[in-house]
Amino acid sequence: MVNVLSAAAIDRRELEAAPLIEASCTLAQNSVSPPGNLKGTLTVVDERTGRTYQVAVSEEGTVKATDLKKITSGKNDKGIKLYDPGYLNTAPVRSSICYIDGDAGILRYRGYPIEELAESSSFVEVAYLLSECSVAL
Repeated sequence: MVNVLSAAAIDRRELEAAPLIEASCTLAQNSVSPPGNLKGTLTVVDERTGRTYQVAVSEEGTVKATDLKKITSGKNDKGIKLYDPGYLNTAPVRSSICYIDGDAGILRYRGYPIEELAESSSFVEVAYLLSECSVAL
């Protein structure tokens, strides 16, 4: 079997002689089962003003950062902004390019584990995989 990630560097005649090549685009998030439906509403009480806000929670258990802009302390306040140093709690929830589960130590691009890409592929191969959703043949 020919390593799909190295296929771009191989002559086409070698590929035709290879017993098996699997080149298919995998949606990264389909590689790991997501948690159950976490959809709902989050109630936020602003202790600065005493006002109560409702924020929608998605099926993935996330809130849109822009939904927090409506939480203000007054007329000249542009709303709450999130600060997440190191992006420790920032979630790319839906992506056809990557799947990230920091708690489980999983990082995949187009379904391929990052370790496999780092060890076996060139920059050009990975760039092509990310942009074209397939390996170069």
